[in-house]
Amino acid sequence: MRTNIFRNILIAGLVLSLNAAPLAVYAMPEPAPATQTDKEKAKAAAAKKKEAEKKKKEQEKAKAAAAKQREADKKKKEAERAKAAAARENAKKQAERDKAAAERAKATAAREEAKAKKEAEARAREEQAIRDYEAYQARLENPPMEPISYFNLGFRAGYAAMMDQINGNYMGAGTLNQSNVLQQLVGGAGAGLDLTYNLEYGHFLFETGLDFRFLNSTSKYGFTAIRNDLTYGATYNYLFDNTREMRNMAQVGLPLMFGAQFNRFYFLVGAKVHYTFLGTYSQKGLYDITVSDPALLEPYGLGIYELNGNTNAPIVFRQPEVSAALEVGIDLDEWLQQQADPKKKVKVKPGERLPFGRENVHYRLSFFAEYGVLNTNATPKANPVEFAANQVEVQNGNTFLAMNGDTKLNNLFVGAKFTIQFEVPGKTLRPVTAPPCYAIYSVVDERTNEPIAATLSTQEKESGKVVVSGRAVPVKGLKQKHTLGTFVAEASASGYYAANQEFTIDKIGSTEYVTIALRPRPIFRVRVTNKETGAVVPATVHIIADGQSDPAYSLATDSVNGTAGQMLEDGQYSLHIAQMGYDTLDMIIPSIGDSLNVELTPIKKGEVFIVKNLFFATNKTRILSTSEEALNDLYMYLARNPQVRIKIIGHTDNVGKDAANQRLSEGRANAVMQDLIERGIAPERLEAEGRGESQPIDTNDTDEGRQNNRRVEIEIL
Repeated sequence: MRTNIFRNILIAGLVLSLNAAPLAVYAMPEPAPATQTDKEKAKAAAAKKKEAEKKKKEQEKAKAAAAKQREADKKKKEAERAKAAAARENAKKQAERDKAAAERAKATAAREEAKAKKEAEARAREEQAIRDYEAYQARLENPPMEPISYFNLGFRAGYAAMMDQINGNYMGAGTLNQSNVLQQLVGGAGAGLDLTYNLEYGHFLFETGLDFRFLNSTSKYGFTAIRNDLTYGATYNYLFDNTREMRNMAQVGLPLMFGAQFNRFYFLVGAKVHYTFLGTYSQKGLYDITVSDPALLEPYGLGIYELNGNTNAPIVFRQPEVSAALEVGIDLDEWLQQQADPKKKVKVKPGERLPFGRENVHYRLSFFAEYGVLNTNATPKANPVEFAANQVEVQNGNTFLAMNGDTKLNNLFVGAKFTIQFEVPGKTLRPVTAPPCYAIYSVVDERTNEPIAATLSTQEKESGKVVVSGRAVPVKGLKQKHTLGTFVAEASASGYYAANQEFTIDKIGSTEYVTIALRPRPIFRVRVTNKETGAVVPATVHIIADGQSDPAYSLATDSVNGTAGQMLEDGQYSLHIAQMGYDTLDMIIPSIGDSLNVELTPIKKGEVFIVKNLFFATNKTRILSTSEEALNDLYMYLARNPQVRIKIIGHTDNVGKDAANQRLSEGRANAVMQDLIERGIAPERLEAEGRGESQPIDTNDTDEGRQNNRRVEIEIL
């Protein structure tokens, strides 16, 4: 404790001694300076002051420099910090850009990969479709032997006949002595309905089921009868010369048919066993009665009577009836059946069967013949007509099938049959649509090989059938579906010659690239100038085809450089310019691709030219609207040449009185002058004069000559 106190006292004394030393120095008296004058004192004081100021300035300057340095260092540090921050920000943005670029590259690669995968899958599908179609075609050429079942609904109609075979004559019982019968078969109509089952196995066909038919037939008969049983001992002769018997028959049967089918055609042969559940007959006719009386020299007639026959009387038939049957027909599927692809209009091939669905309804049309091979007549024997005692007229009639007990009856039915088949689902061959073929068209410029837009038409080479008509081919090209074959494509475009290209598509599912190069058409250009001044002349240029009178093209040169251009069709042409105020120019165009510089010679003062295509109403001064082009050309000439003054001179032919023609020529000249004034030409630049018929330029003896004399001329003043 004491040691610490002592040590603290020593330290305090040392500190006080160090601080007291300067005080001692200041307290000590300065040595006595050397004796100085006031001037020297002032100078020394000034120097001291100056030195103090200099030192102060140096200190301030050093202080300012230090402050400036500190500010510079601060700014430098801030700049470095900002630069570092910017570098970090740039690095961050670059990293983001790199990341985005990597993501885009990844997405692009994914898209390219997906596109390549999609294209590969599409190619694989196309190749598989081609293989499937080729396999399908092979199976069509060698179809598998698979049974196919159908349920059929058939409708039949045609000619029917019940052919009775009468033996010729018979002996009548009782009052009927004998008769010779003449028979004529007329026949009738038949109709039928079939509900059958059909089995198809390869080419083999079998059919059975139910057969309903109704037959109607008419026969005509002629015969005679003799009676001696009446009073007075006279003989009565009966003549039946036109007796008609109409028979009806309704049957149900069981068909047993066998046959074959080849491509779209088929046939069936066999037998049909029928049971007749309805049979009737009706009779109509007239008969004549003649009486031979021994007491009289000549026979006499009693008149004509109507046969009192039966109506809808029953006929007895033998059961069953057996008919030989034949059916020959054609499948209608390729025309009537629901198609595999209606939008693409793919037709079913002959004999081809489609999968189950609406496509399993098939249609057939056939011709059939059925003939009864067994006698179906079972009618008891009876006379065709019956009499009563002492009654002259026939009292009753019987069917002619009962004449002599052994009359045979055979039925015939021929006609057309329409059948609807309902196919039973089975292992049928599923159709495979042919993979489409494509032609990718592109049209290019022959010189540059650059694609151009064009119009395309394509036709089959052999048949000339048009398969593509007037399709627009864009610059990117046209993809068109095609069939197999050889084709000729023609492309045309504005400014080009049309061109043809032949190509062949010979493989299912293939794509043919067709490029058509078109040669550009040359452009004819013409420039019209004033021969004397070299100035451009806006003019109408007519281009006339060789051998023609009317212009094929009419061009208007512009007022800036005096040029016009036109694409010409191949051929020879001449150029015609009839510009107001200039001499008419006619020349041959050497080539449709030329560029011609044409110089027109201006009409000078005192020269006279005729205004072409200027028309007036007959014997009137009224200008017709068809003169607009001529008047406008005259106005444009005056407007482009403001220094020119003209005289408008009217002329007529010699038809009519001189005074009237003079007035008419003056009126027409004044009408032209007034029109120009209304268009904006100063009146002082225009004069008008009529000369009537005094100055003809052609004969007045013809219509053409008189037309040439009726004119308006312009004289340059």
